[in-house]
Amino acid sequence: MAFGTVVQRRSPALFAGRLRHKIDLAQVTNVQDSMGGGDPSLDVVYVNVWASIEALSGTEKFAAHEFVSQVSHQVVIRYIGAAPSWQPDNTYQLGALVIDSNGNLQQAQGNGLSGDVAPAWNGAAGGYTDDGSGSLAFRWYNLGPPPPNSGVNAGMLVLFQNRTYQIEAVLNPDERNKMLILLVIEINDSLQQTKSYPGDLE
Repeated sequence: MAFGTVVQRRSPALFAGRLRHKIDLAQVTNVQDSMGGGDPSLDVVYVNVWASIEALSGTEKFAAHEFVSQVSHQVVIRYIGAAPSWQPDNTYQLGALVIDSNGNLQQAQGNGLSGDVAPAWNGAAGGYTDDGSGSLAFRWYNLGPPPPNSGVNAGMLVLFQNRTYQIEAVLNPDERNKMLILLVIEINDSLQQTKSYPGDLE
């Protein structure tokens, strides 16, 4: 091999103009119904982002089959990092994610200013915690233990309009933390319902 030869000539690139689909990434709830199964209507929106949803061609499906079976689409999004720890006197926006002192993932249910001391976190998944005071007060929703690494993992759902996709694998091309490629299977479950943010479940 000649000196200076590039071994890998093609690296995945993120084209912002192709991120034209607004999707929800939903974390599957661990709340069981009366029969012991999961209740899909309680799945919680983890984050709302712009994405590119692309159906895989026959050749791409064959290549993907070596990694995970039955993948039907790939979803490209900007990289989502792990949530930071809660900070005092900090402005938070609706949907912001933090890790509380118990190690649970908390999602802001409104815009507001955190208090000067940490709140008494509700340790139960699905529980609410009040933060701040006065007109800048807001609530946190406990999403339970955080997903590993980027915060997006196999087992989550991609919700786009009335379509639902099950994430089978999450790829971080070149480990550069610029983008994520989600390999997904489109599912058609009559029990799947339109998901809502936790504040809408009250």
